[in-house]
Amino acid sequence: MIDINIDDFFHDIAVTLLSLYQQFPRKISLYLEDISGPDDMDEFGLHSNRYLSTIGAVSWLHDEGYIRYSNIVHQESVEDCTLTQMAFVKLIHPTLAQNHLADASSIKKQQHTLAQQLHCALKDQSSIEVRSLIEQHLLTR
Repeated sequence: MIDINIDDFFHDIAVTLLSLYQQFPRKISLYLEDISGPDDMDEFGLHSNRYLSTIGAVSWLHDEGYIRYSNIVHQESVEDCTLTQMAFVKLIHPTLAQNHLADASSIKKQQHTLAQQLHCALKDQSSIEVRSLIEQHLLTR
């Protein structure tokens, strides 16, 4: 069974975290369409399942302590949104073992942060790599 909803979940988590990382430490308005892509509302004005899943992913990040926000406005934007300390530390932490990076330059170290690895995986449209990175670094405590 192909779990496209789970791949979308991991994608939404990565996009959300990177969007907030790029604006850190500012609190921003995060627009849900920027994460999920354009929403195809039905004839009754209800959001698509894909769009609603994005709201679920953002809410999950909040519930698990990775992001803070004041509220979700009209299911369109997340207001005063920022990373928590826990998420920020995970994003700047090297994804490789410290002993491999001990003598590396600061540029080399930055290339091996979770944030950079997620960025590359999204750029390459590699849902397998995005999923792997999220599972390894965010779903384990």
